[in-house]
Amino acid sequence: MTSPPDAPPPARLRGSEAVRAALIDAAASLLGEFGPRRLSVREIADRAGVNHGQVHHYFGGKRPLLEAAIRHLARGHYDHSRTLMTGSLFPPALSLAEDSGYWRAISQIVIDGDLDLARLEIDENVSIPREILQKLHRAHPDETNDIELKARFAAMSALQLGWVAFEDYIMMIADVADSDRDEVVTEVKKAIERLIDLAFGEAARWGDDVEGQK
Repeated sequence: MTSPPDAPPPARLRGSEAVRAALIDAAASLLGEFGPRRLSVREIADRAGVNHGQVHHYFGGKRPLLEAAIRHLARGHYDHSRTLMTGSLFPPALSLAEDSGYWRAISQIVIDGDLDLARLEIDENVSIPREILQKLHRAHPDETNDIELKARFAAMSALQLGWVAFEDYIMMIADVADSDRDEVVTEVKKAIERLIDLAFGEAARWGDDVEGQK
């Protein structure tokens, strides 16, 4: 992944914060394209427009930079989702698609089997799914079957993650014409909202104060 021979050289970055930010942005972008295994320090530096030695200088190596990149993506997704939730326990159906950099990176990381990198958002409390699950537990303190609650939650997560990863393929196998695509997406959102209500009842419409609304 090098620049074409006739491409102008990237502008030289000045200042440590600018270099760090450029490296994090480049790593975040490339994670979604290639995953952590195939991604090299040199490729990240080339995308950022800096010397590859800057990766070691500012982060100590590839792994700490990838961790910084996934933290950056997870925090952005967390903050964005929180603004969309507006008093509801769940973000709007299919809103994960709006954070393509985040879900593409997570998809590639999981495909590579690097769950330690994927779970950084959980360890640092910027995981929307884990936060929702914790609130569901508080909303259902008398739930006699914890496995069943987690299974319902896992099914809803799989539905939305699967959609963002395979939307084009799903549309193809469902024989959806391009002219009908927006209408189908709207109906899918409605279907997911109904499934969430069915799976979690009144708790699905609660916001932050789950215990206070019982």
